[in-house]
Amino acid sequence: MDLLTTLDGYFGGWCFTFTTLPPREALQAMEAGHTSDVANPVHALREEVDEGIEEDGILLVAGRISPAWSIVMETNGNTGLIGAGHCVLLELCTPEQPAMTVFKNPNRLEMLYADLDDNWAGLDITSGRRWGTLGHVTGALYEAGFTADGGLHDTLSGYPYNDLARHAITAITGLDTLEVVATGWVSGIVPTTTALQQIDRSRALAIDTRGFSLQARIGEAL
Repeated sequence: MDLLTTLDGYFGGWCFTFTTLPPREALQAMEAGHTSDVANPVHALREEVDEGIEEDGILLVAGRISPAWSIVMETNGNTGLIGAGHCVLLELCTPEQPAMTVFKNPNRLEMLYADLDDNWAGLDITSGRRWGTLGHVTGALYEAGFTADGGLHDTLSGYPYNDLARHAITAITGLDTLEVVATGWVSGIVPTTTALQQIDRSRALAIDTRGFSLQARIGEAL
């Protein structure tokens, strides 16, 4: 079962955050509490809607998707996407690797990037338009068809949303698939008040580091 196709079919939108931190450490960095093991990540996300968890907080589900990368998933963007926060992505970075988020919410498809060298950037996956500094994934995105001048190579013309998203994820993480692994999934809940504080911190950080124009882009994503 492919996570991207499955979540798109169930929810219409999704947010995937990629970090090299182990799943539980990633949830802690995102200020998620009430962590618990889950047998099936998709079932856990569906229960969030069915049981009304989203009224009090945002459910995150994390797992080790490859030896190098963990993925944190969320599908509730009513308060704001946790993985879209600049301050959150910085907490998920390691000295060796950046942290990245790809989200579709609901008809926008974007990638956000942060690393510990103070690079912070975004890419509109459907058009190739970018802002900020993408750090060491710039070359990989260029080779994948996301051109340096902010467009798409002809080879990507006509790609549907999900295929473009998968193409970008492969470029920046090296993951060829987002197939569900059998074990190791854990969930946690970020309270609504905490999520709002994260949004405020991310906006303030954007003003300090990149100016008003990037702050406006973050405001759109959140």
